[in-house]
Amino acid sequence: MAIIRMLAVTLIGPKDEMEYVANQMILLGGFQPLSLDLILGDRSLRSKVKTSTDNPYDELLSEMAYVWQAAGESLPEAHPVPVTKEQTYERMRAEVRKITEKLRLWAERKSSLQEEVDELKAILVCAEALIKNKMDPKELLDTQNLLMFFGKLSDENFKRLEESSQSVPMLVMKLYSWHHETWMLAFAIPEYKEGAEKLLDSVYFKGYSIDDVLKTISDNPAEALQKRIDNKIRAIEGLSKAAKDYLDKRRKELEKLYSSVYTMQRIYDLCKGRGEIGDIYVLSGWIPEDMLAQLKSLIEHQAPRTTVMIEEEKNLPYSEIRVPTYLRNLPLVRAFQHVVAMYSLPSYGEIDPSFFVAVTFCLFFGFMFGDVGHGLVLGLLAHLLQKKRKMSKSLGTVVKAAACSSVLFGFLYGSIFGFEDIIPAIWMSPMKDMGKMLSLSLVIGVSIVTIGMILNMILCYRQRDFGRMLFDGRGMAGLIFYLTAAWAIYAVMSHKPLPIPGWVVATLLCVLLTCIILRDLLARILLKERISSSANESGGLYLFEVFHNLLSFLSNTISFLRLAAFALNHVGLSLAVFMLSDMVTSLPGGLFAKIAILVIGNVVIIGLEGLIVFIQTLRLEYYEFFSKFYKGGGVSFKPVRWEKTGESVSRSQM
Repeated sequence: MAIIRMLAVTLIGPKDEMEYVANQMILLGGFQPLSLDLILGDRSLRSKVKTSTDNPYDELLSEMAYVWQAAGESLPEAHPVPVTKEQTYERMRAEVRKITEKLRLWAERKSSLQEEVDELKAILVCAEALIKNKMDPKELLDTQNLLMFFGKLSDENFKRLEESSQSVPMLVMKLYSWHHETWMLAFAIPEYKEGAEKLLDSVYFKGYSIDDVLKTISDNPAEALQKRIDNKIRAIEGLSKAAKDYLDKRRKELEKLYSSVYTMQRIYDLCKGRGEIGDIYVLSGWIPEDMLAQLKSLIEHQAPRTTVMIEEEKNLPYSEIRVPTYLRNLPLVRAFQHVVAMYSLPSYGEIDPSFFVAVTFCLFFGFMFGDVGHGLVLGLLAHLLQKKRKMSKSLGTVVKAAACSSVLFGFLYGSIFGFEDIIPAIWMSPMKDMGKMLSLSLVIGVSIVTIGMILNMILCYRQRDFGRMLFDGRGMAGLIFYLTAAWAIYAVMSHKPLPIPGWVVATLLCVLLTCIILRDLLARILLKERISSSANESGGLYLFEVFHNLLSFLSNTISFLRLAAFALNHVGLSLAVFMLSDMVTSLPGGLFAKIAILVIGNVVIIGLEGLIVFIQTLRLEYYEFFSKFYKGGGVSFKPVRWEKTGESVSRSQM
């Protein structure tokens, strides 16, 4: 359970070596690029360094796509290909152009033929409609005193055109409707040509010219047009077959070339934030500390002319550079990272609470929702939703872990689907041992608050903030004050005598409270350090903070009574379902009604109460536990990786 230490790496080397190194770093998947604008603050130096933005391999990928488009197939899945130092952009471009030139011409010819087919089909629609209305298309073209417009537009826009044409010198004739589009003819007098064109443009009319085609057609225009369409379709099919045969013959070679171009495109994307000084490349970014040995070994054996410079967070030249957070935990704990992230990702150098959340989340949920049957159903439901991809893997793991805890506490409580007389209680029964449940909830609350304050002290120690660690309300002084007060209150409530006089306890509490109030003064006098508080807050504001911390001790602890309250609520809801089922037993069909009520009641308990308990568990984590030590606000580590789908590569914002 840790936040992995990060290193800022700057690589400086020749182009041929840097492209090879970039390829290997993509495969390792642990490098997040940094923009040179953040690294090079010196403007005179930055002006000498060029930064590339366009990726020339994008064009090569588009050209390679012609191979599969011409054959009517989808693009293959790209795989990472080892890059050699001799593999340059110029050589790869020449190879791509040589292979795709013929196919590109075929694809362009095929596209042109398809456009001609679409146009001929549109003219065929017009000719058939005119013949159906006993109008000769050739005679229509001979009209001297009318302008004719033929084309299509959406059904909605055609209605608009009909309404507008009623007040202008233009006749609109509907020919055919298909796929929410209307084919039409429009006639206007020559004097209204400009107005007619503006009106048609306003309704997004797409026009087709039929003059040249119909003039060359014999007596049967519909039949002649259909023959032309069939001939062009056969030509398209011939081109597709030729392209497919070409692809089938050289498929392995072409797929390897496509993967090589794709690999180089991803490498270039990784190097987008690089700087160029002649043939020398500069590339900076973050890597986990445990990747440094692999990187140095790679540079030593494969890129001897490349220099590696390492910077730790404390040595970074500019404070605005935020170190990304990279969490690495056990598989089960990893799922609870997302629970933490819903609150906020831990900032670099902070304590990762994922392990504590994994333990306490299961403890809280099981305590409040302890039932063997309900837990099994909840876990099975989460498994099915996760298997059908209706629930994310992390959320499914969290719910299944909580369900297992519910089953465990169900055995401890002796409860299965609300029945408490089927299996014996190993530990205690919530309804019969109500006082013990309430006391145990408070003990858990005190323990969780104490752990939170201890974690805060550890964090202060790491940051060398000893003043806060010793004298703050959430430091050692606050912890001793809290435990002493809790001990005294427990003794008073249980009527047990204290082992020391009461005035000693009162004096200790007053001394600790004074230390908390005089935190800054004690840090300056005793430790010779100045508290880096929220920028020298005023005395009144700090006193209010102290008062708030004291109240939070009480409110945070009492809040844990909800553990017992919801455990009792679970039993109460089950009893209510049993009472309703017993009430309908004597009615006609009472057995079926009883079974229905039991089933529906348990479904409501699992769904509604399970959701409420889940929310209450999050509340205890976020407000009662996190408030003692956790701030968050971290930035996620997003290394450049090769995506198996071959569609995109994750990379940080530069």
